[in-house]
Amino acid sequence: MSDRTAEQIRTDIAAERQRLDQDLDAFQAEVRSFVPYLIAFVAALAVLTGGKGLRAGFRLIWKLL
Repeated sequence: MSDRTAEQIRTDIAAERQRLDQDLDAFQAEVRSFVPYLIAFVAALAVLTGGKGLRAGFRLIWKLL
């Protein structure tokens, strides 16, 4: 059996949850920082490859978003 009490285990779990929440927040912030670049890339791709014109390019952007 473990020498740890239920309260110590709960404390450890709460600390781990807090670390995971912080990691998730950092990951989401990093992903959000790439969104403007992704939108610009998709817009350029849609304009350059949209052989049917800008309307088709905008439809492609809308589908991807």
